[in-house]
Amino acid sequence: MRWRIVRLGEVSSTMDIARELAEAGRPEGTVVVARRQTRGRGRLGRGWASPEGGLWFSVLLRPRLAPADLSKLPIVASLAVARALRRLYGLPAELEWPNDVLVRGRKMCGVLVESAFSGREVLFSVVGIGVNANFGLDALPGELRGRAITLRELLGHDVDLEELLNAILSELGACYLALREGKGGELLREAERLMGFPRPLSVACCGHVFSGTALGLAEDGSLLLRLPDGAVRAFSWAEATIKKP
Repeated sequence: MRWRIVRLGEVSSTMDIARELAEAGRPEGTVVVARRQTRGRGRLGRGWASPEGGLWFSVLLRPRLAPADLSKLPIVASLAVARALRRLYGLPAELEWPNDVLVRGRKMCGVLVESAFSGREVLFSVVGIGVNANFGLDALPGELRGRAITLRELLGHDVDLEELLNAILSELGACYLALREGKGGELLREAERLMGFPRPLSVACCGHVFSGTALGLAEDGSLLLRLPDGAVRAFSWAEATIKKP
């Protein structure tokens, strides 16, 4: 994969810039990196705090994938980040379905995937990645400080953001190639190991909370949850989220 990096200062959201570039015909592999976002966003309409010192970027892909493989993208991108954090810093990075990277149970990184379609054809996908890096927890809103973690807090020093970006892009390129080559199942099995399945879990979906045992991932990346009555239900990342205790 050839990466073409666009570097910006303060933007509303790298996702929005990447989408504009996609609609203007920019090629796959275009990467928008910003020093700071004023309106960063996460899944299900949530905001994403993006102070200076973090690694905030979005990657333009034009995937020719079957629907089941396309739906794996959030998990695959999260896996790429976890691989990079483990390789660069020796951190015990884990995954929280479907799109978060945790270290010691606290959120280090979030991933957001948005796609555009023409009928059933995928025109492009934008993969947004935000890593809490070179800032302290006091730079985050108060309600996030107990659930988030940064590389500075963990390592006791700042990291080279360029090195981190290159490591993540390298792993993302490898994972994306594997996905295109039909190795999505292998990627999901690796992700499952980093998610710690099977384990007790509660999922919020469609206005209800479902509690049971998370067994693993379905072929399309959906979460498989065994309910107390023994039934197994699949939850799509597009409509469900993990319910925190």
